[in-house]
Amino acid sequence: MNMIGMRMNAFNDSGLGEPEQDANSALIELDKGLRSNKIGEQCEAIVRFPRLFEKYPFPILINSSLLKLAEVFRMGSNFLRVWVLRVCQQSEKHLDKILNVDEFVRRIYSVIHSNDPVARALTLRTLGSVAGIIPERQQVHHSIRRSLDSHDSVEVEAAIYAAQMFAAQSKLFAVSMCSKISDMIRGQATPASMKLQLIPILQYMHHDTFTASMVNELCMELLASYPAVEFVRVTLSALSTLASATLIDIPEQVVLLLRYLHDDPRLSIKRHALHLLHTLARRGAHLWPLGALNNLIESTTKLLQDGTGNTDLLVRTLDVIEVLSQSAITCDANMDEGSPLLSLCVNACYSPDPFVAVKAVTILSRVVCYCYEEGLPTFATQDLVSCLESLIILLALDDKHLHQLKACLRSTVKLCHAQPSHCPVFVDAIGSTLISTSAENGQSEKQAVALCEALGAIGSLGENILLPLLPDVLIKLKQTLHMHTKVMLCTLLFQMIAGGYEWNSECLKAIEDTVKSVDGWSKYRIARGAARYGHHIVATQIFKSLKEAVASEQLHFWLSGLELVTKAESFLMDNIDAMDTSKKVDIVEKLNASIAHYASACASLKAASTPLRSLQFASEYAKLRCEFLQAAVQLLHSCRSLCTAPPPAIACTVVLATKDDLQRYGRVTLQLRKSVQELKICAENYQKLYQSAFDADPGSLANIRALQEMCCLMGNSVERICGGSTICMYQQNEVNFDFGGTVEMRQLARYCTELRRLSPPWVGEGKAGGISHVRVGCIISQVMLLGAGNMRLPIPRYFFQALQATSVKLSVSPQPRVLGEPVSVPQGSQLALKVEGVLRHGKRASLYRSVSAVCISISTTPPSKINSDQKDTNMNELHQTVTPHRDFFACEFLLSLGSVPVSTVGGAGTSTNTGNSQLGGGQYQVTASASILDKDGNVWKCGPRSTLQVRVHEEPMKRKLP
Repeated sequence: MNMIGMRMNAFNDSGLGEPEQDANSALIELDKGLRSNKIGEQCEAIVRFPRLFEKYPFPILINSSLLKLAEVFRMGSNFLRVWVLRVCQQSEKHLDKILNVDEFVRRIYSVIHSNDPVARALTLRTLGSVAGIIPERQQVHHSIRRSLDSHDSVEVEAAIYAAQMFAAQSKLFAVSMCSKISDMIRGQATPASMKLQLIPILQYMHHDTFTASMVNELCMELLASYPAVEFVRVTLSALSTLASATLIDIPEQVVLLLRYLHDDPRLSIKRHALHLLHTLARRGAHLWPLGALNNLIESTTKLLQDGTGNTDLLVRTLDVIEVLSQSAITCDANMDEGSPLLSLCVNACYSPDPFVAVKAVTILSRVVCYCYEEGLPTFATQDLVSCLESLIILLALDDKHLHQLKACLRSTVKLCHAQPSHCPVFVDAIGSTLISTSAENGQSEKQAVALCEALGAIGSLGENILLPLLPDVLIKLKQTLHMHTKVMLCTLLFQMIAGGYEWNSECLKAIEDTVKSVDGWSKYRIARGAARYGHHIVATQIFKSLKEAVASEQLHFWLSGLELVTKAESFLMDNIDAMDTSKKVDIVEKLNASIAHYASACASLKAASTPLRSLQFASEYAKLRCEFLQAAVQLLHSCRSLCTAPPPAIACTVVLATKDDLQRYGRVTLQLRKSVQELKICAENYQKLYQSAFDADPGSLANIRALQEMCCLMGNSVERICGGSTICMYQQNEVNFDFGGTVEMRQLARYCTELRRLSPPWVGEGKAGGISHVRVGCIISQVMLLGAGNMRLPIPRYFFQALQATSVKLSVSPQPRVLGEPVSVPQGSQLALKVEGVLRHGKRASLYRSVSAVCISISTTPPSKINSDQKDTNMNELHQTVTPHRDFFACEFLLSLGSVPVSTVGGAGTSTNTGNSQLGGGQYQVTASASILDKDGNVWKCGPRSTLQVRVHEEPMKRKLP
């Protein structure tokens, strides 16, 4: 066991940016296992290769590893060949990175000549598993065809598997094997069990019209000749897959499946026909023939009238209609009053079976929502609302129908989104269900949480929608015993008060009592919800109590950072009675206190960072908020200097010398212009933070855009006073700020609107503006709004958690032989630079946005500028965009660090050479960075940076021959 543990250390779960020699050492360790004399150690080494490929998915390593495994396959026993086969099957997406495909196939294929039929069978299965990289190998095609005529059943089954794999990849193989497969299926000598394995190969014979028609004819013959259940199911599946690929055969296939659904008395065939109809509905609902839906509705109506004996078929049929209802064509054709679809759904809504009723309500809600969205008259709306209310109340009493309850709640939220006038009705129904039921009379925690989530979703659609439920929520908080339910109720309470209301003693007491009665994780979630809705005073107290209750140092600093962030915002929200001058706090003191806490928060967040959780977004977000508040304080001091620092006596001389009329106001002009630059820099930094948050949810991105807009509004207002030549003209027009429909984003939009209203009046060209006390007072009012206007800054979700995880791993070659040493290049020669990369995804890949391409940027810094803070004017830059294939990408560059500009090698790329390309010798710094392009063409600068030191040395002068 100790030896196994030592070997497992080669695959530690550290971060992505590990040097390549770690992969080499892991490969060497596995190679030792392959060379061992003990078969157990050999098997142990083989089964670890898929994990090695996932961690280091680079072509050189994968090519070397698979060649070693191919050699094991050639020389080893059948037992080892089984494990090599499993590795090839598990590493399908890495197979196309094999560089020596011919050598790999040669080693595998050599076993096909063995006298052992099991070895030949394993060879065929292995070749079939790698069919994606050798689809047109004629010798392999010939071996598969020959093995299909073998007398050994194991070899024939392996040949059938390989034939199916190659038919899916190769048009030539599929067409050439069509006749062979057809003859075997029609042949009397072929066993029935083997025919069942051969029929699925026919689903890939769709490459040309003649072959597809031949397969259709054969399958129809099989349906007539072999009426057994297994044959009918397999043949119908093959026909449906073939129709999905060709698309033109979908109408005929739908008619065929409907015929089997109506005429075949066997229940299993009916279920399978409905399953295939469900698949074809997802593939192309618009391709269904005109009468198909009506036939399906007629059969559903008959099943509904027969009673509960065929409930399973009824639910499956409604599943098919539900998928069809997702198409606008289906909704548009069945939206009229008295249409068969509406009549069916209205009747099925009142079914005693909850499965049937929920399916019918879902279909009906889609049709009604389509009418609302298109501005068309709606029918059966009252029946829909009544059924939804009844189903929510009934399903909440039975913990066996949680899935159906969630389906009803989703339909409710969609209906409220399409028509907000339904919100009060459903809020009352869901709220009364949540409040009146408890664990004693059948309501489980999961059902209560689902009801709370639905209320939160409806409450985010408008202002004060949930406010009538406030007394009931406070009562429910005292009654419920479930931790998760308490957290969700607190979140609803935060959402209600976030609409612009202040906390009262009763609400604060309810939150305090709830926090005392829950565990640590629930406390954290409550505090996180409070921070996300801008209730920082509540969040601060909870984070303060939690930071001393954790055992990890990183968690302690994380909670300390959260406490400091929320406390910093609490200083800005702490409004003292303006009439009581004895308690009045200066705005500068509040801003300075907030800045100090933000600075401490940045330090705590950096201390909480680990290689696996960098907290980069949280640190940058807190840092930018601190910078913005510092700019606001400096702006406030600049405005006040209009009274404290009058213009000097030589102001008129300065005006004549600079030809700047605003210099007559003295020092305040320069200070205000400096504030403009600070605000512009802050807005640019918010834009950079936005571009780095590829995995952020839309609400977090909207939060960053709102804060950036505040910086732009403030900078534009100051520019109107101290110089209007570079004012953003769009700010002069009435613009409605739209950062999303959530409660917290609507609040930020209101503050942006108020900032624009308080901005100084615009003075057009030819009119004297000047720095007057009135215009400076407008700036002070804006700062007061941000610093003492009870502004609740909602902390975005991405600050706490990322629901989507995408990372880029880069590998730059050549690498120095000794770690830390530079790569040596003779002066006048070119450096071939290869950049390889891999995209790594979390559990929820492409949840918000997906990767379309990766832009690789190469910059070369000369020796004199490596340690300089100034921007390099003699820098070579190159940009090349590559499209990842199976999450892998690679590109090449040629760098001439002595005399020739940077250039690309292959691929689509653009190079930019700024400055002089005649670079001398010395040590250069080559930096490779990656940016992500999403499906919409947006650039996200969230990739890593890899630095390579290159030394350009001069070769000694060669002695000329006389």
